[in-house]
Amino acid sequence: METLSYIKPSIKQIVVATSLAMFANIVSAVPVTLVNQGFETGDLTGWDTIGEVTAAGQTNVTTSNGTNYLISPNDTTMAFLDSFGASVSEIESFFGIASGSLDAAQMAGPSLNNGTGSDGGGGGEEGGGGVVIPPIDTGSPNGNSDLTNGSAISQNFFANAGDTIDMSWNYAARDYVPFTDPSFAVLVAPDGTAFIDVLASTTGPGLVTGSDGISGVFSFAQQLNQTGEYKLGFAVANTGDTAFNATLFIDDGAGACNPACNDLGSPENPLLPIDDDTPESFDFTFIVTEPTTPIFIDPVVAIGYDYIVNSGPNVASVILPNIGDGIYEIYGWGGSDFDVFLGDAFANIEFAFAVGGVDQFQVLGIETSEMLDPNDDTAFVTGLTFVGQGTVDISQIPVTLDIPDSTPVPEPAPLALLGLGFLSMYFVRRRSGRTEAQKSAAEASLA
Repeated sequence: METLSYIKPSIKQIVVATSLAMFANIVSAVPVTLVNQGFETGDLTGWDTIGEVTAAGQTNVTTSNGTNYLISPNDTTMAFLDSFGASVSEIESFFGIASGSLDAAQMAGPSLNNGTGSDGGGGGEEGGGGVVIPPIDTGSPNGNSDLTNGSAISQNFFANAGDTIDMSWNYAARDYVPFTDPSFAVLVAPDGTAFIDVLASTTGPGLVTGSDGISGVFSFAQQLNQTGEYKLGFAVANTGDTAFNATLFIDDGAGACNPACNDLGSPENPLLPIDDDTPESFDFTFIVTEPTTPIFIDPVVAIGYDYIVNSGPNVASVILPNIGDGIYEIYGWGGSDFDVFLGDAFANIEFAFAVGGVDQFQVLGIETSEMLDPNDDTAFVTGLTFVGQGTVDISQIPVTLDIPDSTPVPEPAPLALLGLGFLSMYFVRRRSGRTEAQKSAAEASLA
């Protein structure tokens, strides 16, 4: 994946018209809350739809080869999009985007249909009934065929420049390669600029599931650069035929799958540390082989964290979880303390460091009212990308604060490492005793 959010590994974003640039001078920024964002009214109140879209609870998806996926919502209800009921031109009109935009997006990235997808390809896949289907030769840049029909959901909302929007999604394909059957996120800015992201498909672009595959739960998160009314939408479509419809599930938070659809080491299926005789530290191992693919780590409770690369490539960017207001301050090392303010970071939005990356930085801004439970081994999931390949030895150290007359904080539980990539060597150490006075001193130096 070139463009990162912690729930979208290996996904290249396709931009139609002008991309939505990050807004640099943010006065205030908040996560946007949509009407009925989690569909917990039990229906689609607040949302517009076209095609086959329903509010659903736990749902079973059966694919062309008989595979069954049981998809569960974050709470009790999610939006379920089935790829039929509307033509692609009707969906584009529904979003208010230019005709041909969705086809252009799904034909622009790498695909198994011309051998450029992440899983190879070019020789066809076994389809329903055990028949080997050759790749479709359409003359398109990546060999994907035209979209045929599908369904979509959208909501208009007002936001200020710098605000963030975040929704969870899970895609399950019923069809087989070479039928791409992509899913999309669409964000239309107040000035009419349309940002189209191919989320997942059987062949690519987006996360490549292969025949009858499932993406797992990820997040579409964006920081907004204009003030005014936006349209956020999601769609799923068939390509080349109108059979074996693809499915897309939308929710306000991560649901679940049975069988488990997130790989071990992913944000929804964390890799836990091995018990050893060093309870004061948390030991993991991994090797960075894909520097732009985020590696997720998770320590205990704190009001902030120091990240220190002891050896290996520098950190290129960080992706932070949605805790409290979801707004954090990032500080760099000034020679004796973390007193160089680098900027604000927002939940699930990649914060990129300068060229060359950094070997240490500090995150502050976790509200004390959150009182993160250290027995929750996914309390503060952090995504890291690196400037290059190699073995990484890194420490994630909580910045702690004693709060008088507050509920005692329990002892730390085992730490979780969430690794998206190949594993080999990782080391996380915990240090206590960082005081509020030190934090205040760092902030005062910037005044």
